[in-house]
Amino acid sequence: TLEASVLVAKGKGKVAPKSTSRRTRSTSRTVATSKSAQCLRLLRETKTPLIIDDFHYIERSLQAQITRTLKPIVFEGVPVIYLAIPHRRFDAVKVEREMNGRIHNIAVPMWDEEELIEIAQLGFPLLNIRPHFDTSQRLAKEAQGSPHLMQEFCRKICFLSDVDEAANPPRQINPGFQYDRIYREVAQDLGKNIYEKLARGPRQRSDRLQRRLKNGKTADIYKVVLIALAELRPGVETIDYEPLRGSIRNILNDDLPQAHEVSRVLEQMAKISATDESSVPVIDYEKDERRLNITDPLFAFFLRWGRNVIE
Repeated sequence: TLEASVLVAKGKGKVAPKSTSRRTRSTSRTVATSKSAQCLRLLRETKTPLIIDDFHYIERSLQAQITRTLKPIVFEGVPVIYLAIPHRRFDAVKVEREMNGRIHNIAVPMWDEEELIEIAQLGFPLLNIRPHFDTSQRLAKEAQGSPHLMQEFCRKICFLSDVDEAANPPRQINPGFQYDRIYREVAQDLGKNIYEKLARGPRQRSDRLQRRLKNGKTADIYKVVLIALAELRPGVETIDYEPLRGSIRNILNDDLPQAHEVSRVLEQMAKISATDESSVPVIDYEKDERRLNITDPLFAFFLRWGRNVIE
């Protein structure tokens, strides 16, 4: 029986290995079909909303299969909710054209600057610290819409101010911080691990071609792409291929990689990102549209301020 008001299906499922027994395969299909039919019948009868989380992780062929299976009950009024990163919000329409016009997109916005400023303005007084509004404002502008980053900035300020408990007597926070130092240290703390995974590529290889950079250093194509990406100082946004290729051209001395080489590297990076332990891949590459999407504010911030690690 269905006891919950909402069903949640996690979108990272894998298809079970095929059995070597034809009889076993047949039995498995029968059971799966039966359970699928039962679930669809219960959803139809109860009108229970079905939520599929991380829909963007699911392979396109399986996305299509899921959407076509659920299409009849959607047409009958059963709410089905796909949770996905913003630029993949129309995947259901891409895999099943009949869903066009039957999907309503509900965007969950990033935090705005006023909301981020409030973190500092409310949090510092709990430590008997009076924050300077200019400090809160400057931090909010660099937080990429992320409350996590804003909290990290505030934590770093407390550390630099030797504040590890409520101040007694109350004190005014020093607005004259070296903000660049704060940003660089936070960037290194939060983004170094995933950057190193992307820079290594799918496997460690010693025979990758080392390209000479204009600064005199050398780097293989994976690191070249990351350095070029950092040169663009992106936010959480979509980057078309041509600006990225232009940035690659600007940092290389010669031997510009071919378009298919860069595309292959971006595909591999997206795969590495998708298999990382974070709930959202830091980047996603749309090969057909040749667009790279920076999906994670922490990684975007790292690309802007982690230059000491990147170079």
